[in-house]
Amino acid sequence: MVQHGRVELLAHPLSQKYLQMKWNSYGKYFHIVHLLIYSIFLLMVTLFVSNLMDSTPPFNKSTSNSSQLLCYEPDYSEEYKNKPASTIECMCALGISIYVILNALRELLQLFQQRWQYLLDPTNLVSWLLYTSALLMVMPIFTGSSDCLQISCASVTVFLSWFTLLLNLQRFDLVGIYVVMFLEILQTLIKVLVVFSILIIAFGLSFFILLSRGEHKSFVSVPMSLMRTFSMMLGEIDFLGTYVHPYLEPDKTTTSLLFPLTSFFILGLFMVLMPILLMNLLIGLAVGDIESVRRNAQLKRLAMQVVLHTELERKLPQVLLEKVDKVELIEFPNENKGKLGFIDHILRMWFCSPFSEDENNEDYITEEMDKMKRRLKDISKTLECQGQLLKLIVQKMEIKTEADEVDEGVSPKDLKAPPGIGSKWTSPRVRNKLKTALSFSKAQSPK
Repeated sequence: MVQHGRVELLAHPLSQKYLQMKWNSYGKYFHIVHLLIYSIFLLMVTLFVSNLMDSTPPFNKSTSNSSQLLCYEPDYSEEYKNKPASTIECMCALGISIYVILNALRELLQLFQQRWQYLLDPTNLVSWLLYTSALLMVMPIFTGSSDCLQISCASVTVFLSWFTLLLNLQRFDLVGIYVVMFLEILQTLIKVLVVFSILIIAFGLSFFILLSRGEHKSFVSVPMSLMRTFSMMLGEIDFLGTYVHPYLEPDKTTTSLLFPLTSFFILGLFMVLMPILLMNLLIGLAVGDIESVRRNAQLKRLAMQVVLHTELERKLPQVLLEKVDKVELIEFPNENKGKLGFIDHILRMWFCSPFSEDENNEDYITEEMDKMKRRLKDISKTLECQGQLLKLIVQKMEIKTEADEVDEGVSPKDLKAPPGIGSKWTSPRVRNKLKTALSFSKAQSPK
């Protein structure tokens, strides 16, 4: 179903129950162990970075007159030159290296098995960036040298390691659906920003041309101007410091506004298009259709569970799979499944089944209501068609109804048959005669 794109079939209760059986049999244990091992790696990365910042010498900003792109060189004094690495740093560096090497081998094996499909998954790129930055971060501990690249790699490693923890939570209930929704919205925002980056480049170059000669530090180069334009899109325009004071008080400020009319025109156009129009568009795309995003995220999470179980079954021995596999499954909905009370409820809510029964029940009720609506529409259409067919049959066979035999000028009240009269006396003329006879008989009856 996943391979052919029929992901909606996974929402069927039978498919979900089958996946839930696999999850309860062996899936949750492997994923919890994987999460614990990764938590240990994350703890080692955090400890290593915190100790690294305590042992890093201060940086010398006077080594060069121009601004450095990567970093400044550290100022090694006698206090830091012969200072050895601490025991915690060495142990954390060793643990990080072992974890990175083992996972890099696993990623290479997956690359050999999946080939081009492996390259299309962006999470694999995040993993490789994490492993590369982690190795560059711990390498100076083994070589005995330190440089400014280690600090930069440490910051990247910390960010990617915690971000990968967020990605690993997709497999678990309660939080997994929100992580998938976050990634879906992030994907939409990236697509929109790629399209509208044309406007960012256009305004960035315009501001660079107008303000770079006025000693504005934020627009001194094209990359700085583009970054400043992107921050202005979020609302940080600095209207007084960048435009008003250089225009009204050029003697009191170090900056100047050389092209006031053009600068204010471009700024006004920027305010309308970027902070107002584009930001509202991004917010509307992010939260406007949140229900469809939730449904797509739920289906995507089910598809991800299928892929994870498939990969796990390929790696597990067949003997173990035969033991945990079940031919039938009996469900007792009223049975108390846990004996630990609140603790069992917390564990099941976070680490057990990756399927939410409430959401499935809501989806099932919604689907059944839609089916009933469609059936009612079909029934009404069928009745209309049958009514039209009956009219055509009556016209074809020249069958006259009672309404066709009514004479002109006869009141509708006269069409009602008097009580006690059979259904064969239905003609208006016969009814009038009967009424006259009845009235005459009543008048002649003795009092």
